[in-house]
Amino acid sequence: MKPEPSDGLYVRFHEERCTGCAECLKVCPTNAIRIRRQKSVRFVDQCIGCAACLRVCPAGAVSSTTQLPESIGRDHVAIALVSPVLYAQFPSIMPGGVLMALRQTGFQHTVDMSFFFEMFEFAAAEFVRRNRTTREAPWPLISPICPVVVRLIAFQFPSLLPHILPVLRPVGLMTRELRERIIPDYENQKQRVVFYYINPCPTLSASTFGIDPHRPGPMEVAVGINDIYPILKPQVEKVLASDRIPFSWTRFGFETCSTADAAFAAMSGGEITRMEIDNSLAVHGLKETVDYLNKIEMGLLKDVEYIEFRTCREACLGGALAVVDKYIAKRHVQKMVATFGMGRRLPKDSLLRQYEQGKFKLEKSPEVLRRFFSSRKPTLSLADAARVEQLVAELGNHNCGACGAPDCRTFAEDVIHGQAELKDCVWMYVRSLKRGRTETDADSGKEHG
Repeated sequence: MKPEPSDGLYVRFHEERCTGCAECLKVCPTNAIRIRRQKSVRFVDQCIGCAACLRVCPAGAVSSTTQLPESIGRDHVAIALVSPVLYAQFPSIMPGGVLMALRQTGFQHTVDMSFFFEMFEFAAAEFVRRNRTTREAPWPLISPICPVVVRLIAFQFPSLLPHILPVLRPVGLMTRELRERIIPDYENQKQRVVFYYINPCPTLSASTFGIDPHRPGPMEVAVGINDIYPILKPQVEKVLASDRIPFSWTRFGFETCSTADAAFAAMSGGEITRMEIDNSLAVHGLKETVDYLNKIEMGLLKDVEYIEFRTCREACLGGALAVVDKYIAKRHVQKMVATFGMGRRLPKDSLLRQYEQGKFKLEKSPEVLRRFFSSRKPTLSLADAARVEQLVAELGNHNCGACGAPDCRTFAEDVIHGQAELKDCVWMYVRSLKRGRTETDADSGKEHG
């Protein structure tokens, strides 16, 4: 019998495949991984879903917890919430063809993100403009779009939570619109509805941040692009081989894609390009994100108004669950921009009225995340903290990783929390052996004397 995989919120570890190479140990930004008995064991509570471990594991022992159910739409109404990164996985076809192919796999509705990104873009720029006068939030404001960045801040930089732009993410706006426009009809018909959030990175659901997950409504399933790609590709090929117009029947305008706005936003810098915020930056890559968050925490970058953070290289196009090479995907998006252009489809007056009515505000504060993560992050008393410092000094700060922890300080904290023993440290073990031999030699000398 094969061992059961170790499941967490965002990734799972398959012990039978793990070789104990510790590559995952070295890249985890929150020190969430340990090596025990030469196998990777993750402390789930500290995982933020960055997928760094998934990327570097040479043995394929790490996988995403996202998955595609065996049946789509057989006993329920299946609605696909489509990340624009999906379009970039099929360089030979335009988005309309991809959406048609999705409908042929069993989805009754396929919802494009373009409308909702345009709404987010307007609300974000409007908040920044007003914040210059009201100073409601500190500079720089941080984009809420990448959920990994939000989790990283909540766990490792909680003092920066007030910097997160208090505007619903595009996927949150999308979910709300569907709840209001589509779901009621199906509920009246006693039909079950399931949202399938198709995305390029490990996540929980479309409503992870911004929409209250406890609100009654349809079931939400996170599906990785790599999960759906094998069954979608044959359907895309059928669309390419047919003479049918890709934009087949759709009930709502947001079920089609006629601009390259959202796909462009999947590239690094795409979010801030048209927001008319001169003092803005686009930072992508996990290490770079951590570096710049450290700078903000130190009080730097106060002259910057808005920062678009993405933890993946080439932003969302480089997501860990994407299939196509990120640079090929980027080139395809550039072609989409040349073909479709960048177009606004929503009247500004309407968007402004919605903004004044609070339609873009978060339904829960980022501060909720502080409580969520702080309840899971082990705390240290003053006495324990002093003991940690003492242990780090004794350990010698070698940071070799042989103990199964990423560094000496993390190992010392594990010892204090009862999750490791001092003898797990190779250096301490060798030192105790030497001390034992010295004492034995000394006793032997006394006997001879």
